[in-house]
Amino acid sequence: MPSRRLRVLFLASYFPKPDNPLMGTWALSQAQALARQDIDLLVASFTSWVPKSLAITPGAKAYANCPQSYTWEGEVKVHYPRWLYYPVKPIKQWAYANPTPYLKLAWWSAKRVLCQMVEEFQPDVIFCHHSLPNGWLVAQFPAHLYRPLITLDHDFEEITDCYIHPHRKGAIAVVVNRAWAMLAVASRMQHDIQQLFPQAQVLTHYNGVEPIPKSLFDNRRPLELRKKKIILVCALFAERKGIPLLIEAFHQIALAHPDAVLRIIGSGPDEEKIKDTVNRLALNQRVQLVGKKPHSEVLQEMVWADCFALVGWNEPFATVYLEAMAAGLPIVCCNDGGINDVISDRVHGFAVPPKNVAATAAALDRMLSDDAKRIEMGIQAQRLIHQKLTWDARAKELLGLFEMAVSGQMQYAA
Repeated sequence: MPSRRLRVLFLASYFPKPDNPLMGTWALSQAQALARQDIDLLVASFTSWVPKSLAITPGAKAYANCPQSYTWEGEVKVHYPRWLYYPVKPIKQWAYANPTPYLKLAWWSAKRVLCQMVEEFQPDVIFCHHSLPNGWLVAQFPAHLYRPLITLDHDFEEITDCYIHPHRKGAIAVVVNRAWAMLAVASRMQHDIQQLFPQAQVLTHYNGVEPIPKSLFDNRRPLELRKKKIILVCALFAERKGIPLLIEAFHQIALAHPDAVLRIIGSGPDEEKIKDTVNRLALNQRVQLVGKKPHSEVLQEMVWADCFALVGWNEPFATVYLEAMAAGLPIVCCNDGGINDVISDRVHGFAVPPKNVAATAAALDRMLSDDAKRIEMGIQAQRLIHQKLTWDARAKELLGLFEMAVSGQMQYAA
């Protein structure tokens, strides 16, 4: 008789909701890629319980209006059970250094549904985005529900803050002691986990990207963007993303490149600071703040652009770089981020020191001054994506890890 297909339970609390489809898009893309493999996949995204009568902000409404289940493109059915866990200020700040009491509340509110899910689905392996809270929940299972556990962490500071918060380190140690492997999206993060938890099996597993739809390459630029050299940035308007710094750098080279425009997609808490920077430098005609856009429109903007620049620091492995590279764009990034694990400086773009306006300006100048080099770097960037960094390629690697875990192989051979 044919053997049963591998069954994977995938837990990701930071996952798109029908009313907030831009939340954690990479988690959905990864789930869709896993669903294309020859496995049975069950996705669960525990969602904060918010009564509709109290939902005022867009974020709260996305939680309150979220259905119990929803089927995304690619036949990925996601369950959204409720729990008493709220990853928002000030609760998140309070629980960050001493997470266990809050994790216990999350477990109390989720355990019945989660244990029932495991009983009914009978997964062979459990895959969790983030050690806290999802990995910690699985570590609470009674012995008869134990399955090989693999976690994937995405944020440098969530790991490195264990050096200064012993209770946080203790909570993650609970996960380490139950996990078959801890995955990190960058080698720098892998190093930190290994330093903090020498007993852990830690591996680096990069994010991926979907190929850009061919139809987008057939659409011509809008008339107002023709004959322009477009530097594109797409990011949350937050301090760590370094958008005011990028504007300062663009200001330094704008006179030398009168046909260049800096086109910025996004929104967020730093929006006024960004607008003030544009006004102070009198760049209103050269810097275009186009607001928040749906993902499909962001991809179209990438296809229309000439290069992509995001000089945020401590970027673990931002998938936006991969999307830009898939569109054939060379990138400008900081040299402290996880993307440097896979790109080469001056081959796929330029890597600059964090928070360095002069180095960023020099990189933009080089990017705009040599059309042939810029185009060649874009070709190399797109080639790298197609060869190694599609979601399907990353899912196949992940599936190999799942199979090793299920077979009882305790060490991974790189």
